[in-house]
Amino acid sequence: MKKSFADILHIFWGKNVDLRIRIFVLLAFSGFLISFIVGIVNSFAGAGLNVVLADFAGALLSLGLLYYALRTQNYRICYFITVTVIFLGLFPFLFLHMGGYHGGIITFMVFAVVFTMFLLEGKIAWLIVLLEMSVYTALMFYAYFNPEAVTVLANEKSYFISNLADLLLVCLSLGATMYAQIRLYRIQQQYLDEQNAVLVQVNHSKTQFLANTSHEMRTPLTVISVNIQSVMGILKRIDKMADDTEMQELLEDAQSEIMRLSRMVGGMLSLNSIADNTDKGKVDLSELINNTAEMMRLLLRRNNNNLILDIEEELSVYGNADLISQVVINLLQNSNEHSKSGEIEVSVKRNGNEITTSVKDNGSGISPALLPHVFERGVTDGGTGVGLFLCKTVIEAHGGIITADSEEGKGTCVVFNLPVYQGQYGEDE
Repeated sequence: MKKSFADILHIFWGKNVDLRIRIFVLLAFSGFLISFIVGIVNSFAGAGLNVVLADFAGALLSLGLLYYALRTQNYRICYFITVTVIFLGLFPFLFLHMGGYHGGIITFMVFAVVFTMFLLEGKIAWLIVLLEMSVYTALMFYAYFNPEAVTVLANEKSYFISNLADLLLVCLSLGATMYAQIRLYRIQQQYLDEQNAVLVQVNHSKTQFLANTSHEMRTPLTVISVNIQSVMGILKRIDKMADDTEMQELLEDAQSEIMRLSRMVGGMLSLNSIADNTDKGKVDLSELINNTAEMMRLLLRRNNNNLILDIEEELSVYGNADLISQVVINLLQNSNEHSKSGEIEVSVKRNGNEITTSVKDNGSGISPALLPHVFERGVTDGGTGVGLFLCKTVIEAHGGIITADSEEGKGTCVVFNLPVYQGQYGEDE
């Protein structure tokens, strides 16, 4: 017998049972107890036989719904039977036969509206609740204008017993329901917290693995690159490459792929640094970008590109200087790779509460098909597919936005906005 009861309890109240099913079970069981107790109370309070029979019928209906739900698992139809038969049928009947708005059945009307919202969902829940409220309001007006249609109780004592019993039973039912809901929420929240802790640990392990792998790959890649360049130099000195075009192309392709792989490793390390490097403070963006651009000037000259700087002074943001500098480096490298004997302009200006930084070139530009996806990871026209994704990740991590505008054959302009430094987190301005 104990095992059977435990099995039934697990079916209706197990950890994996939906909240609405739990509430329905509580409602049905409470409905049985309430109807049975109210039936007994009404028999002593002087209510009519039809009222007492209606109470006991409600108790049997609640048990019947529980049994049906156990056998069929069709809870939805049980919800609608509860709403239509009990909330919209039995409660109005008891209202008219138990003193109208002087009786305690009004508390059950509140009970009905609350449980309807618990059991149903979406628009249908609101429609049924509005219907219930309309029916109950109409009953109140009907009882007020037609007092002869309402069956009054025998005396003041009967009203006292009926109202007190109804009030206590409804309060206990609603209290138990809210307790069950809050308890379930806490259990789910605890489970989510535990899962989040596991995910944080897994993510940290993954990040650490990528960082270690990327770092370890740098040395062999550098060695391979140097060896290929050495072989190319030796072959040139003995005039072997001059006579073997295929050998020259193979070595150049190998060197190109090694350099691309090296840039990918660098990108992975940079992405890893975003996850680990959370140190932020006041950054003089004007000085940072000016120094970074000047550092890149020699590289730009290799492609005969002229660097033009238009930077307003003393513009500060709240962020990580290393990461922001990496964004500028990536953008300048992209412009340099797609421009020959051109101009690359870096502009930094304040625009209200934001600082707008742009890197503009007059190079080959980006194809219209590729332009909407340039900030997505892995999207590239020959690069690593990491650089612009890294830029977007860094800028958004600093509360900014980054966009790109380009016309194929005429150049590209990448713009990012960062909030002006305003003494975040209590730091001195």
